[in-house]
Amino acid sequence: MTQKALEELLHRQIPLSKFMQVEVTMTETQVELQSELTPNHNHLGTAFGGSLSCLMILAGYCQIFRLLNESGHVVVKSTTMNFNHPVEEKLKAVCSGPSPEEATEFLKMYNKKGKARLQLNSQIILSDGRVACTMTGEFVGIQ
Repeated sequence: MTQKALEELLHRQIPLSKFMQVEVTMTETQVELQSELTPNHNHLGTAFGGSLSCLMILAGYCQIFRLLNESGHVVVKSTTMNFNHPVEEKLKAVCSGPSPEEATEFLKMYNKKGKARLQLNSQIILSDGRVACTMTGEFVGIQ
């Protein structure tokens, strides 16, 4: 799946991502989502916590979208989040993909049972390298 195809899929499947002006970049194992502060700010001029949460969750969605190669559906089952620093700049969420073994097991279960779960971690990274927020989430792929 190309970066452009993943971004289009994200905007089509989750319309909020388009309103948030989410842009997708990726490597072989990592998904990075960026979004301008302007459509995502709160009354203090910093990033709204809901936008930060959403961006980290969307990064996890993208990892599952990549594994399923546009087939099936993705839902988030649970998340745990921590907010460490305010974000006063462009939002950047990073989600590393599963290990090759985890990906293989996920796809094996998905093909056998019609659904599979995977735990992923996302972070909001500031331009100075500090981690502003973290999320651990359990995502489910469903046929």
